[in-house]
Amino acid sequence: MKAITMIPVHPGYMQGQPTQLVDARLLHQFLQVGRDFSNWIKGRIQEYGFEENKDYLLAKTGEQLPHLGGHRTVVRIDYFLCIDMSKELAMVERTPRGRQARRYFIECERQLRMMQGKLILPVQSQQHVPLSRAQRQAINRQAWADVAGDAHAAFHARREALINQMGTATGWNAGPLVRLTPPAWALEDVAGEPA
Repeated sequence: MKAITMIPVHPGYMQGQPTQLVDARLLHQFLQVGRDFSNWIKGRIQEYGFEENKDYLLAKTGEQLPHLGGHRTVVRIDYFLCIDMSKELAMVERTPRGRQARRYFIECERQLRMMQGKLILPVQSQQHVPLSRAQRQAINRQAWADVAGDAHAAFHARREALINQMGTATGWNAGPLVRLTPPAWALEDVAGEPA
């Protein structure tokens, strides 16, 4: 099914419970909604009464851009949706792509229930990304800086993206890393000491 590669589902935590999270921007892109992302997501949240930290998590990141001889900070807000909210948003679009996405999310939920409590190994390989301790610390620092103080799930999603970028740059690819409990090195704090 095309949606599998177009709408990645990431493990995360919401209200202290393990859950699967979807990047709302990628869902919006897949659904080919006619409205811009910001207005679409805000409108749907208001229209259907979704609640922050129950149905979705927010992650705010700032980027310094040159502006009139100086710099200005542009804040980007990312939304990470629980599967139920993702299904509902796909359903209310009432399009073939919406139905395809909804069926995909239902399958993701079914697979999560089957694997509840088990460690999920990387999909294509059981190898870990071969990074030095300094590289892991740099990735952790960058991920924390990118999502400074925001949702735990956003940190892990960003960290996975940085690991995949590092793997691509070095020619290593183990496919998507999907696990409910992170490896010990991922739990190191910024100073490199176990958390």
